[in-house]
Amino acid sequence: MIEPLYFFCYYAYLLGDLEKTRMYFSIIREEYKSCGKPDSLKEYQLIELKKIKEALTTGNISRNKWLDETITDSSYSSEIKIKQVELVRRIHIEGLEQLKEILQDDLWLYNIEHPCGSYGAVDMVYMGKDTIYPVEVKRARGGHDLIGQISKYDLYHRLQLHYNHYKYVQSVTICNSYDSFTIRELQMMGIRMLKYSFSKDKILIKEG
Repeated sequence: MIEPLYFFCYYAYLLGDLEKTRMYFSIIREEYKSCGKPDSLKEYQLIELKKIKEALTTGNISRNKWLDETITDSSYSSEIKIKQVELVRRIHIEGLEQLKEILQDDLWLYNIEHPCGSYGAVDMVYMGKDTIYPVEVKRARGGHDLIGQISKYDLYHRLQLHYNHYKYVQSVTICNSYDSFTIRELQMMGIRMLKYSFSKDKILIKEG
């Protein structure tokens, strides 16, 4: 009973519904009092509940509002010669071992152009031991539109946690560079920002 309630509470929190979050959190608290089983939820779920409790206490609960994704820096994009499809392919073929080292996980490719329901499709999805990694790639600078895209893909995968195919979601962006506004916003969201470059026609990937 506790775990389904947890997911109702967690998903309401992700969607920014303060009223439902508070209601489900209250029910969970009452269930714990009545059943007396503090181990009913997994450790990582209890960590999320602590975050939810803090958000309810402060009233500072995030609401997902997508930014306008049509804003792009076309003048900068024209300087990048490689095509998007080719870049994604090379990141996987030439950069997989680098990604494994950076993310400290044994990754395998789950899908390319992975559909995320009404949210669109993310460029790549990798699976690790307990973590799923939605990866969005930009040929040029990561800007305003990237924030809205990766926010949706991150939310989509978090809303699938009840299937227990993975425990954690760690979204990743790979760009040629980032503007300062995007860096600040992605850091606040907990998104891993990586950069790609070329050296003697070999792709190199590093932390952003």
